Amino acid sequence: MINRYRLASTTFDREKEEDKVEPQKIYFLSVEGNATEKEYFEGISANRKKLGINSKVDVEVLKRGSKDTNCAPQQVIELLEEYIRLRNLGKENLIQDIPNEFINKYGNDFILKYLNNPNDIPKKKKNAFVTDLMKIGYDINYRRYLQKYDKDLDEFCILIDRDIQTHSETNMIECIQYCKDKARNYKCYIVNPCFEFWLLLHLSDVKEEYKERLDIIQKNPKVTDKHTFNSKEVSEKMHHGKSGINFKKNYLMHIDDAIERAKQFANDEEELVTNIGCNIWKLIEEMKKYK
Repeated sequence: MINRYRLASTTFDREKEEDKVEPQKIYFLSVEGNATEKEYFEGISANRKKLGINSKVDVEVLKRGSKDTNCAPQQVIELLEEYIRLRNLGKENLIQDIPNEFINKYGNDFILKYLNNPNDIPKKKKNAFVTDLMKIGYDINYRRYLQKYDKDLDEFCILIDRDIQTHSETNMIECIQYCKDKARNYKCYIVNPCFEFWLLLHLSDVKEEYKERLDIIQKNPKVTDKHTFNSKEVSEKMHHGKSGINFKKNYLMHIDDAIERAKQFANDEEELVTNIGCNIWKLIEEMKKYK
């Protein structure tokens, strides 16, 4: 059974409070992957100064529970819209988002006190409340964290792979059109065939090094129990392990190269449905231009 509530995280608030600069504009990004994409964009956020990105602009990857593997394009959009719905409630109305059975069990007074002054509640009762909510996938602390964002300049974005094995052309086009609807105006970032292609652009002049194998890159077949063609190429070049991609060491210094290399391939949303390429670089360049 899929949980109704998907916004969840075991960690957030990456920076120490005293080190933070309150951004004027944030790109909220819902992604397919639950690890690599998150680590990559958190690396972008943590290294904005080195990348020439003004601290007044940031990117926030929306997180879901570690067991939530719902990553079809529509489900990526659903996660984004769960956040938008939460945001539209406003911090003062967060209690309206809590399931009725928990309001009946714990009472309005207790829940309001938890939302406003959690330190005044006995630890045992507070932990029981949070644990009960987590059982249905409702991460109240992460939702409270997200509620601090409310800037009019913020952008809502999705990032999806064009995985021909699982995502049909019709499905992709429908998602693009849905995002472009004027009532929503979500930014849609696509990588064809997968996010590892974008990582590979950091590590290689793909158009030259793989000129005889671009069709294999796009088809991205499974080559081992753990890897597709693209993920294996990236892993062999960077020796990724359990510690993750090590953004600062392996990718930070190569972002400008990746951007220029990506421009050699398709980068329009509709083009990316059938052609190898990506448009993630547009997000990074847009962040760099913000003053």
